[in-house]
Amino acid sequence: MDGWLSSSEAAARLGVKRSTLYSYVSRGLLERAVDMDGRSSRFDPEGVDRLRSRSGNRGKGEVGVLVSTGITQMADGELRVRGRNLIGMSSETRFEEAADWVWGAEAHGEWSNDDKAGSDVQDLLPSNAPMIDRLRVGVSVASATDPLRNDLSPSSIRSAGRRVVNLMVDSLPPIAALRGEDVAERLWCRLASGRSNARQRSALNRALVLLLDHGLASSTLGVRVAASVRADPYSAVAAGLGILGGRLHGAASAPIHQIFQEAVASGDPAWALGEAHRRDGRTPGFGHSVYRRNDPRCSALMESVVGAWASHEHLPVVLAVRNLASDRTGAPATVDFALGALTFLAGMQPEAGEAVFAIARTAGWIAHALEEYGEDPLRFRFQARYVGD
Repeated sequence: MDGWLSSSEAAARLGVKRSTLYSYVSRGLLERAVDMDGRSSRFDPEGVDRLRSRSGNRGKGEVGVLVSTGITQMADGELRVRGRNLIGMSSETRFEEAADWVWGAEAHGEWSNDDKAGSDVQDLLPSNAPMIDRLRVGVSVASATDPLRNDLSPSSIRSAGRRVVNLMVDSLPPIAALRGEDVAERLWCRLASGRSNARQRSALNRALVLLLDHGLASSTLGVRVAASVRADPYSAVAAGLGILGGRLHGAASAPIHQIFQEAVASGDPAWALGEAHRRDGRTPGFGHSVYRRNDPRCSALMESVVGAWASHEHLPVVLAVRNLASDRTGAPATVDFALGALTFLAGMQPEAGEAVFAIARTAGWIAHALEEYGEDPLRFRFQARYVGD
């Protein structure tokens, strides 16, 4: 650990007291190593400088959180889940199998769905209720009807995860004939009314796998905070759903879907992009804080979308929008763009992308809840800086 800082040196570099330094460690903002004597702490100067840089941006509203995890590893152009390449997994793995993998299950669990509570959710809400509201009610019903929801053993949490995903899917009324029992098959008949083929339904399964987890996104942090106070897994999922509904997160594919609709109606993709920029002040679906060159999830999902809808009359419009926006922004398309393309070409409603995102990410949230239940409780305690009079 040559060159590493002592606790006094690290505190001085950050401009804080040593007690504050160790509070950063307990909150996961800073990692430390124990010196050879077993008593003294050492700190990586690069980690200290990163924290100092984030602290310098706090006035702009940024808050940095560092959480150690064994679930997802991200790098520009690469995404791995528990050591496996998620992009490759998505092309050959059922969503249920991917979920069991990220949950650390030694064998595939029982995903059969004979729970009729989903029909109760359909009866509770008016026909025009937004999909995301149906999913939230589905989670509440799943919780209220599980007397063992406070059992936080790993096997019980995995069972709750399978149950809540099933009930979320079944909370959406079917609008087409059921073609199979897989999650993707059952979800398809609730989102798309037209005829479909196996490649199109496979594209939806691939979207579910690709969206399963993406590190410490805002909604996932909310789930981990809930799990840290030992909320049951349903409550942890509910915390994530409350955050995911923002237009900059789970609902980000809807404005892209709208661009395609307007491009077809007007016959002018450039005009449709301009209208989107006028509404949002940006080009939806382009530019990502993690992927500077390529969002691998977008490339993989677009590959399936283009293959599944190769003869669709509006596929050229989708590709024209992508190429024009890429040229103008100089930024890569994100997975939200590909999800918006899927929902548009499949004849789904614009809000369908949010439902796909929420159901997929629920599997990731269960994985993070499992991991968090193994940590010390109550470890998230953010500090507020008073700026009032």
